[in-house]
Amino acid sequence: MAEQKYYWLKLKRDFFKRHDIQIIESMPNGKDYVLFYLKLLAESIDHEGMLRFNDMIPYSEQMLSTITNTNVDIVRSAISLLKQLDLVDIMDDQTLFVKDTQKMLGESSTERVRRFRERKSQGLLSCNVSETVTVTQNVTELELEKEIERDIVEFPIPRRCFVKPTVAEIQTYCAERNNSIVAEQFFDYNEARGWMLGKGKMKDWKAAVRTWESRSKQTCQSGSGVTETSKGVFKI
Repeated sequence: MAEQKYYWLKLKRDFFKRHDIQIIESMPNGKDYVLFYLKLLAESIDHEGMLRFNDMIPYSEQMLSTITNTNVDIVRSAISLLKQLDLVDIMDDQTLFVKDTQKMLGESSTERVRRFRERKSQGLLSCNVSETVTVTQNVTELELEKEIERDIVEFPIPRRCFVKPTVAEIQTYCAERNNSIVAEQFFDYNEARGWMLGKGKMKDWKAAVRTWESRSKQTCQSGSGVTETSKGVFKI
């Protein structure tokens, strides 16, 4: 069975003491705004901050209201405020980008969980690379869990680093998807932008190709041309 990944948010102890969070909380409905923001962080974990219903459809305010169980008026006001405080960004294709997610993201794998459970059942824990200690009956369950938690922190799984594709790789992927994207244009456009999406670094160039593809399909359906502005926004 393929190894699975588990992701979580690393919420710092002083999160609610951050100036931006304190400013939000001090406002009318502020606690609702903060709760909505936390829900956005949680929803965007699997996509490293990017929130979108699918390649073709971005989330609307009503859709965000539904998936976060938040009043749509709260959603509307919260998004406006979060944008002002530079906590979220609306990208050119209307994708909602939650900026703190990438910084707060933690991850583990089924293999590490299996090892932890095995060591726990045997009463053994690795304190460091060269030393293993036996856990006696005097060690409480809580202490054991803390040791496991420290082990995760000390030996984190490396995060994937973005590697920009070659023109040939883009051509191959476009051929697999049978789309009309010109690989050289895609490469030159993103190279000029430093492979950025909004104000964040691109994480998945194949997802960006699919976004271009969906725009191309929408353009064909509308029967009009597409022009690119100086800011990289595509107008139909």
